[in-house]
Amino acid sequence: MPHDHHDHDHHDRRHGAIEGRHSHRYNRIARLLGPLQYRRIAADIAAAAPESAAVLDVGTGPGILLRILAKRRPDLRLAGVDLARDMIDHAARNLAHLDPAPDLRTADVAALPFDDAAFDLVVTTYSSHHWSDPETGGAEIARVLKDGGRLLDYDFPRGPFDAFDDLAETARTPFRSPWMPFMRTVRFEAAKR
Repeated sequence: MPHDHHDHDHHDRRHGAIEGRHSHRYNRIARLLGPLQYRRIAADIAAAAPESAAVLDVGTGPGILLRILAKRRPDLRLAGVDLARDMIDHAARNLAHLDPAPDLRTADVAALPFDDAAFDLVVTTYSSHHWSDPETGGAEIARVLKDGGRLLDYDFPRGPFDAFDDLAETARTPFRSPWMPFMRTVRFEAAKR
């Protein structure tokens, strides 16, 4: 069952949400500089995703990763959530040309608006270190993953990788970033038990 947003206190905190003029600036910067990094991440995700997989991008921002992933793997069924309504609006505009359009929703990782076992793969990039309640976010990701589904979390070394108690860690490795040494990145992978 989808998580009930009205009963969850994390939904209203807006922790880490990028809104207003900051969202416009972020969208411009992400469209300009993001593809260099996101192409590398999309290639990794494309190689990991099963055929016709349902993929959720948590913290999708303006949807740059989804746009690149849709080009690489048109067979994937894509969805994205972001805490900021403005980011989802930017993503909808940036992805308007895709058919089918990704399922984009404003949501907190601690209260994902999807049914149980809805996704084969959940990805998140440079987002998990912002989560106000990583343990609840990890439990929600486990809930929406199918049995045997996987999580790929690309984040800074201080990311809350130990918060994914409901998943079995399968790998934690450095991930080569074009922005190294400025953006050291860890690729964390876990599977639903």
